[in-house]
Amino acid sequence: MDPIKQSICIYQAILDDVDRNYATRGGGGIARIVQNSTNSYAVHLLQEGREDVRTYEVKTSPGGKVTITGVTEKTLRH
Repeated sequence: MDPIKQSICIYQAILDDVDRNYATRGGGGIARIVQNSTNSYAVHLLQEGREDVRTYEVKTSPGGKVTITGVTEKTLRH
């Protein structure tokens, strides 16, 4: 799998998890997804006066299956 296809698979798995598990639906939505390292990605979700950040640790198989191995959350105040 080429790097672009792998990124798309990882982003889709992350977006599906945000849709299922992030309850705060107001605010400005998803501002950005940032790749922190090979297996770590941060999703920045804008809320009034703050930014919720969900950091995902992922594992990919050679066939393209993405497994989320961990999620941490923090809030940045503006």
